[in-house]
Amino acid sequence: MRFLILISCMLLTPRSYADNIIVNGTRFIYPANAPEITIQMTNTGSAPSLAQIWLDEGDPDVPPEKISTPFIISPPIARVDAKNGQSIRIKKQDLKKITINDKESLWWLNILDVPAIDKNEYKKDAGMLNMAIRSRFKFIWRPEGLGNRADAENKLELLASKNKITVLNSSPFFITIVDIKTASGSGLLEESEMVAPRSQMEFKVKENISHGQNLVVQSINDYGGVVETKIITHG
Repeated sequence: MRFLILISCMLLTPRSYADNIIVNGTRFIYPANAPEITIQMTNTGSAPSLAQIWLDEGDPDVPPEKISTPFIISPPIARVDAKNGQSIRIKKQDLKKITINDKESLWWLNILDVPAIDKNEYKKDAGMLNMAIRSRFKFIWRPEGLGNRADAENKLELLASKNKITVLNSSPFFITIVDIKTASGSGLLEESEMVAPRSQMEFKVKENISHGQNLVVQSINDYGGVVETKIITHG
């Protein structure tokens, strides 16, 4: 699959047309017992767009033709007409490539939006920029038998050390931490981070935290919503 990216730039002051395609989610979960999952794209623009869709293993700089994953995307390239939608099907294929089955695995779903050039606008305004925009979304493979995802945050542990908090994730699920708040509601994190299954991550926080302090962890569930979990820190 060839990597498509088009930037047509002619003369003087640019006018930008891009990023018309929206997707029905911020993350996509593929349960192992599902034959396939469907992703819906919608073109909110006034002209058709060409979308290229592929998965990568975490390196955004590797071109699609050099990537091999256990999934088939159909169609990998699609025209999405203005004010219309297009369904993309992702189906598991070679599961031998998935060697870890006791916790979730992560890929990244890429959607490259290449808007069409309006010929009438092109004739009127030679200083026009047509830019392809790529969006990346978390794509998580969830093996069977991992238990209840809704309980994952309850298994988190927080280790406090002055201006640092170590988050221990003993669950088999990826957990995206949006923020950690004090009892008074003060946010401690500068940015969100995703903690991998059965791993830990250290966060720098905006104020010193001590052992035994009550904190509220804000995280993202399967549907993109924010959930809050009360956790007492340990030393």
